[in-house]
Amino acid sequence: MRYLFEMITRIAPTPSGFLHKGNVFNFLLNWLWSKSNGGKVMLRIDDADAQRKRIDYVEDIFRVLEALGLDWDIGPSGPEALEQSWSQRYRQELYEFVLQELMNAQFVYACSCSRTYSSGIDGNCICKTLRLPMEAEQFCLKIKVPENQIININDQRSLSIAIKDFIVRQKDGSSAYVISSLADDVHFGITHVVRGEDLLESTARQIYIDNLLSIPSFSNVNFWHHQLLVNERNIKLSKSAGVQSRSILVEETPDKMIKDFIHWMNWDHNKYQCLGDCLTHPDLKIST
Repeated sequence: MRYLFEMITRIAPTPSGFLHKGNVFNFLLNWLWSKSNGGKVMLRIDDADAQRKRIDYVEDIFRVLEALGLDWDIGPSGPEALEQSWSQRYRQELYEFVLQELMNAQFVYACSCSRTYSSGIDGNCICKTLRLPMEAEQFCLKIKVPENQIININDQRSLSIAIKDFIVRQKDGSSAYVISSLADDVHFGITHVVRGEDLLESTARQIYIDNLLSIPSFSNVNFWHHQLLVNERNIKLSKSAGVQSRSILVEETPDKMIKDFIHWMNWDHNKYQCLGDCLTHPDLKIST
């Protein structure tokens, strides 16, 4: 059954390392959820962190998507198109607009603390009371969150997450992930987001920010926070941990990755053996 309005999911990798199996499974679930409901898929490469971005990581994203047979309706056709018009550096004004709106409404404050240091009670820094200049480049910006703030998330499950003050602008002046990802999702009209359960707090923070803005819309997004892939020590797969030193295509065939995905989803591997079969799975269908 088709969704009543256009459904748009996004595949949003960061080119900060070679893709690992957890990334692949997220891609597959995003693609299947949208396509099984007649929706569209956007490819959005989150390359705001220019220092960690490498061309071989960018190329790996496109190679893996092609090998898996995953297409997309919105986004760059390849590395060259990414650099010409789709890079996040072309959307800096969007991120600055959100930050400025928060600053104008006095929802944020400047903070001089390091990431690992807090000087107040219960892990909250005291910078909120110091009225540090928000324009100063050496300070980050944090958003003010009331005590005991609970955010309800429109997920496959009923979820409520507690949040505290958090960073929205880094000390180098760049927007934090919660800002750039939120601004992009709103800008491109994303309606459904599939992400790992390790990003639940990020989701709650983005919903909180969205509710403060003059035209909130992200709060209406439907989420699917999936379980994480872990290694033999029960630690989640992560690019920052250097889990992949080369392309996953060197070690895994697309058919093997799809079969492993079906097993990971706990779907009947006798009935669902390829992507085409999976499009009919009832777990993916959205009732109207």
